[in-house]
Amino acid sequence: MNTSQMPIIELSGTPRQRGRQQGQLLKSQIQAVVTAWLNDLGNFGRNSSTAKPIDNKVYLSNLLAETDYLSAIDRWAPDLLEEIKGIAEAAEQPFEYILGLNLMDEEWVYGLRQSLNKPTEKCTAFGVPAQAGNTGFAGQNMDISSWADGKQSLLRIKATKKTPEALVFSIAGCIGLNGVNAAGLGVTCNTLSQLQYAVDGLPVLFIVRTLLEQRSIDDAVNFLLSIKHASGQNYILSTKNEMRCFECCGNSVIAYRPEQFEGRVFHTNHPLASSDVTNNPELNRSSKSTVARLDSITERLGQPSQLLALDDIKAALSAKDDPENPVSCDNNPEGSSIGFTAGSSIYEFENPPRLHLAAGPPSISEYQIYEFTSYEQ
Repeated sequence: MNTSQMPIIELSGTPRQRGRQQGQLLKSQIQAVVTAWLNDLGNFGRNSSTAKPIDNKVYLSNLLAETDYLSAIDRWAPDLLEEIKGIAEAAEQPFEYILGLNLMDEEWVYGLRQSLNKPTEKCTAFGVPAQAGNTGFAGQNMDISSWADGKQSLLRIKATKKTPEALVFSIAGCIGLNGVNAAGLGVTCNTLSQLQYAVDGLPVLFIVRTLLEQRSIDDAVNFLLSIKHASGQNYILSTKNEMRCFECCGNSVIAYRPEQFEGRVFHTNHPLASSDVTNNPELNRSSKSTVARLDSITERLGQPSQLLALDDIKAALSAKDDPENPVSCDNNPEGSSIGFTAGSSIYEFENPPRLHLAAGPPSISEYQIYEFTSYEQ
């Protein structure tokens, strides 16, 4: 997608109204997303030559029947459950489809548990606090299924009395993948499929959106510590002067503080601090990609004495230092569900903060700057 053509959807009002606004404005795109996503559910063979083909609708039904994410959402993020309902209503889609679409990481883990041959390489994230008068930066490449290309969107979620304005990268029909708010708090996330899961935990996208409702990094940390996590995930909570990194899973929340980077932090798709791993070999696969991407971004941005500029950040997220395992993952011609960089986000923590966003792999997609309409000092 050409970043300048990416739709920017302004959401305001009650949670149900916010959902209806997205559902109405992106109705055709949501239809395309649902179709592609449903087809993708059955796009993987099992790791067995004798296994039966997968019926995608039966698969989705089983996913929802064998988990209790709804109770967790209703407990910890009830407004976002209303938003999901609003999207489904206005887009004229079954609620189960929109809910399932927003269980992005949880469906992936469920599929791995069913011995589906799903890849586990997703996302590269970083955080660099301000140094010697420079600004702080954080962000990530969001690597998801390649069918998402052309369906990206930016949600501008207007401020309320309780929550700051937020700029949230998303795809049509989703409540958001990652973002930054006007209080100067950024959130990145990347899958850690090796860690323990909880079928009654709060799913990742609902965690991200709730974190972006917080006005301080301390409040965001308190929320991460207060919930049960549905799937293994790394979160970097970022402000101008501080980066806090956590490896979260169904059993624990473990802080990752790499001393050698003096406040900087980098993460891909393998645990660096938590030992709370699952015994399931389908979830606990080794991957050359996650190590190669981590090596690439730490070598480019990890020297504490180096004062980093925006161009350095863009170059690191666009890198193909290992051509077979690049940080910026281009679309593949078959449109299969391998890691594809659907968006590249950079949070620039100036006063006010700004979002630099490329709707696609930054090695081939241009960044655009997005600013807040209201700013909280």
